[in-house]
Amino acid sequence: MHIPDPCERELARRYFKPFIENFRSYSHVLDVASGQGHFLELLKEAGINGSGVELDAELCELTRGKGLSVVNESFFDYLKKTPSETFDGANISHIVEHFTPAQVEELFNLLHPALKPDSPLVILTPNIANMRRAVGDFWRDPTHVRPYPVSALSKLLRRAGWEVVKSGEYTDRKPSLGRSLIYGIRNALLGRYWCGDDLYVIARRRDKAA
Repeated sequence: MHIPDPCERELARRYFKPFIENFRSYSHVLDVASGQGHFLELLKEAGINGSGVELDAELCELTRGKGLSVVNESFFDYLKKTPSETFDGANISHIVEHFTPAQVEELFNLLHPALKPDSPLVILTPNIANMRRAVGDFWRDPTHVRPYPVSALSKLLRRAGWEVVKSGEYTDRKPSLGRSLIYGIRNALLGRYWCGDDLYVIARRRDKAA
């Protein structure tokens, strides 16, 4: 049973809020595997029409209880029957690491016709270069299949007709001064392994024939 947690909601809102700006001038954004609808909620508050697709029926009910739009279905099945150019933006947060490269490439291929040309696609995923992620956090989730560095995501995106326009590390909480000093010393001694918790990639749909 999924029990709404106000603290979790606030953490999620803080995490997602910077990425809402990527969709500010767009009209209909898809949230892939929308969970409890935190990203959709922020879109609505920004005046952006958002729709979600989520496999978990209980999470769909929680999301609809907030007055948000969500379809209860596998996103693979949903995208296969989505009319061309239905959306002009999409968000994929902490999803790709649950699938094989072939499945991730299929997702990118299915999203391509569902979005309008030049539409933004935002991807968030754990940063395996972060020591804490690599030695514990990532592999603690038994549904994680493999990590995806930016280089791997970029290759899969390009093959599916997307152009990477921006990427980098992301963390929604800056470490304290003392922890920053510790991280700096560790990086100097061990290499740059104490870095952003997550990675983000922002891509845009391009014509595959171009």
